[in-house]
Amino acid sequence: MEKALTNKLLITMLIFPALLIYSLVVPIPVIASVYYSFTTWNLIGEMRFSGLQNFINLFLHDDIFRLSIKNTIVFLFVSILLQEPAAFIFSVLLTKGVRGQKFFRNLFFMPVVFSGVSVSLMFYFIYHPDVGVVNNLIRLLGYRDFSFAWLGEEKTALLSVTVALAWQYIGYHMTIYISGISSIPGEMFEAAQIDGANEWMVIKHIIFPMVMPMIKVSMILITTSSLKAFDYIYIMTYGGPAHASEVIASHMYSKAFVQLKYGYGSAISTVLMVLCIISSVIMTKVFKDRVYSDG
Repeated sequence: MEKALTNKLLITMLIFPALLIYSLVVPIPVIASVYYSFTTWNLIGEMRFSGLQNFINLFLHDDIFRLSIKNTIVFLFVSILLQEPAAFIFSVLLTKGVRGQKFFRNLFFMPVVFSGVSVSLMFYFIYHPDVGVVNNLIRLLGYRDFSFAWLGEEKTALLSVTVALAWQYIGYHMTIYISGISSIPGEMFEAAQIDGANEWMVIKHIIFPMVMPMIKVSMILITTSSLKAFDYIYIMTYGGPAHASEVIASHMYSKAFVQLKYGYGSAISTVLMVLCIISSVIMTKVFKDRVYSDG
C-alpha cells in the first residue's frame, strides 16, 4: 500500500479521469466564456472579434447593467442579514440539549433539499395578491380589502425574492454552525460555568470565536451564491417590474439567450466571475485576520 501511494505514475493514472471530467466542466468552459466576451456572436452567424467593445458598452452605455450591480449588492447584503444571525441563533439554541432538538434540526434543514424552482413557485403563490398567504393573513388582522402585489411593486420585489432564498438556506448555514459548536470541547463550557459566566458571555467569548472558521465558510457561500443568483429572480419576477429586481445573472441570461448577444452575455459572465473571485479573496483575508486576532 505504501509503495502504491508513492508511485507517481499510478497516482497520475488514478486522478486522470476525475481531472479530465473536471477540466471539461470547469476550466475549459470558463476560458471559452472569457474568449467569447471579446467577440460579437449571435450563436448562429459568423463570430467576429471585437476586442474590449463589449466591456466598454457594458460599463459606459448599459444602464440596466449598472442597475443590476446595485440590485445584486442589495440582494447580497439582505441575504447576509437574513441568514447569518438567524442561522447562528438557531444553532446555539439547538445545541443546548433542548427537548426535540433533532426534530427541529431536521425541520429547519428540510427546505434545503427542495429545488430552487419549487421554492420559487411556492413563494410566488405565497405572495400572490389575491390568494397568497401573506395578504390573507393581513386581511385576517382586520384589513379586509388589503391587496398588495409583493412581486409586482418596485420597492418590494427584490426583498420578497431575498426572503424566499433566505427561508430555504437558513437551515443549511445553521447546520454548519452546529457542527462547529459541537466540536468545542465541553471542558471550556464547564470552566466558564465555574467562573460564573452567563449565557451571553459564553456565546461572546467561547462560541463565537470558536466558530469563526465556520462563519468564514458560511459568509463565502452566501456571497458567491447571492452574486450568482438567477433561478429565484427568473421564476418569481423575471427581473421586473421595470428591472427593479434585475441582477447580474438574469441580465446575462437576457442578453445571451433572449437577445442572442452571446458575446455581450459572455462579457457579463466574465465580470460576474471576477466579482465572485474578488469577494471570496476579500472574505478570506478579512476572516483570516479576524481568526488570528481572536486567537
